[in-house]
Amino acid sequence: MRRLAQTGLLLLVFYIGVTPFQVMAQPVYGVQQDMHRELDTQQIRRWNDFVQNLLILHERLINQQVHVIKTRMGGDAHTPDFYKEFKYINKKSNRLISQLRWEKAYPDNLHMINVYVHDEYGRVSRDYSASYLVDYRQVPGQTLIRLHTYNGLLHATRSFDATGKLLMENCTGRYNAKEINIRLSGEVFDERRSEKIAVLQSDTYKQCFKGLPVTAEKYLIPR
Repeated sequence: MRRLAQTGLLLLVFYIGVTPFQVMAQPVYGVQQDMHRELDTQQIRRWNDFVQNLLILHERLINQQVHVIKTRMGGDAHTPDFYKEFKYINKKSNRLISQLRWEKAYPDNLHMINVYVHDEYGRVSRDYSASYLVDYRQVPGQTLIRLHTYNGLLHATRSFDATGKLLMENCTGRYNAKEINIRLSGEVFDERRSEKIAVLQSDTYKQCFKGLPVTAEKYLIPR
């Protein structure tokens, strides 16, 4: 596995700052109660399996496409040369197939992976990602499955983590001659405030997300 869009109408922005890592951090770290241990083990296994299956998808896609590889060293202010990045780019279309970062000091340690699946028109139909914290490798700190749909001038996505939890919905573009920018956190769907329900029942929302799967069940194993 080693190489294995603005002015105009703002329709709605509801965002609760919860990252995928924050969603799963409590079960994994500092668990106090035995009743949570089985769930923690299952989640760790599922997130780690997700990474391994994502590496398999990466390998399959680059084997199917003539590509070039671009590399660079990177990191942050504390560890400026922490990883070596490999970008796999389709030689004909110049589309990004995947992007992987491996730790410099431990070249077999994956730090981050992004993989992109394109449709027949060359648009991203789904993308996946996973990343590890610098100092913790028991389980990825973040996983993401993002599904895309395109309706007219609208581009919408639904994002899930590797257990299928809905994290975010986004839609941007133009509809009925208005600029659209919808951003909904997963928590919105668990609440019953009338303004939120109205948005979810609006024609704009329905047009944005028409045809987009409401769950990630088919994609928990990246494909």
